[in-house]
Amino acid sequence: MKYLTLITLFILLVAGKVKADSLWIEADAKGQIGKAQTIKVIFGSYNQYRLQKVTGEFQEVKDFTCWIVSPSGKHISLQFTPKETDYQASFIPAEKGTYVVLLENKQRKVEDWSNSATKIGVAKQHYYARTVIQVGQEQVRAKETLTDLTIVEEPKSKTDSVVNLLVLLHGKPVPNATLFMRHPEMPEQKLITDQNGKVSFHAPKPGRYFALVTLKFDTPGTYRGVHYDVFREKATLTTML
Repeated sequence: MKYLTLITLFILLVAGKVKADSLWIEADAKGQIGKAQTIKVIFGSYNQYRLQKVTGEFQEVKDFTCWIVSPSGKHISLQFTPKETDYQASFIPAEKGTYVVLLENKQRKVEDWSNSATKIGVAKQHYYARTVIQVGQEQVRAKETLTDLTIVEEPKSKTDSVVNLLVLLHGKPVPNATLFMRHPEMPEQKLITDQNGKVSFHAPKPGRYFALVTLKFDTPGTYRGVHYDVFREKATLTTML
């Protein structure tokens, strides 16, 4: 009986980790005109850098859409190929300025998460992700490069070590939202957005930072004939600092 209890506990812990996993995008922060740029979509836990295999738990969120908005506003579709722990695509920049890479997944099925680490009950969850690629020095970026829930890094000077992030839901600031900042070599930082949906933090180490925000709504609904009690929006931002 004790052995069965331990097995059950292990299954619940694993399930809890999977429900807490996120989708994010990784790409080189700088690109060059005419040179292929690789885009990776990853599912897992960034603070532990635990990556789900595409043949495993990744299957639950594999029906994502990921695209690029060029500095002039052109939408670039991406075709992904599954690798071991990520999906990869590439594109060739043709303009100078800031390319915004966006992802959304609204296809995950309704699941009962009553026994997961979140214990939120029967839930429907959407995922969003964002990163940017800078080509050249021109700070040109197309407008309206947003998903439903998004984390945007505000422009800063080269000498400013303070990073400002803005959390937006349907284009409007989200006050009092909890945002987690993660770096593989640093403790996780928990930040709360102000009344303008903004948080500020100091980045003491160079490298790729990961921001995560999750909003929960006690709004019941139905998806593909299955009822849910809770709706969640989950967004990530990866940025090189």
